Amino acid sequence: MKALTNLMGVFMGLLLMIIAGLLEPTLAVPGQDGVDLVDLPTTGQLPALLLVALTCGARVGLMTAVAYLAFGLTQYPVFHTGGGLGYILQPGFGYLLGFIPAAWLVGRFGQQSQMNDPLNLWFSCLAGVLVVQICGGLNLLLGTLAGRWEMSLLQLFYSYWLMPFLLEITVACLVAMLATMIRRLLLVR
Repeated sequence: MKALTNLMGVFMGLLLMIIAGLLEPTLAVPGQDGVDLVDLPTTGQLPALLLVALTCGARVGLMTAVAYLAFGLTQYPVFHTGGGLGYILQPGFGYLLGFIPAAWLVGRFGQQSQMNDPLNLWFSCLAGVLVVQICGGLNLLLGTLAGRWEMSLLQLFYSYWLMPFLLEITVACLVAMLATMIRRLLLVR
């Protein structure tokens, strides 16, 4: 029965990540002609994965991350800017690889007994965001040293690391609050 529950969690987590990855995050900003929508340099993939890991645990979070990567490396364009095996050569692929250890770590933290308040869950999310950022940053650094990217390392870090990082730690607050409500509904301790 536990295996079936885990499988359902992975399936639902995979669907959540695919849908969250296809949505374009925007911010409503007051402008001269009313409200302007500004595209944000992040996706909903990581918040969706963090939510799955916090509510379903390390095993389901890890399997969801692996399933998402496997699904995206086929010809299905579920990643933010596409998919397929060629995506491995993109600067953002290191961040996707970081999903695997981040999901496991956040899931393990979420399984601890003192993880019933939003602040502790937020710190868990921050740990996951940091793991993803470290993996992505290492990929950017190694790719720059190997001469794979056209942009400079400074431009890459600004575009792929700094701006998304600031947004992800903010969104982690929302994930922690939502995870708290879901965990209370599911009676997760």
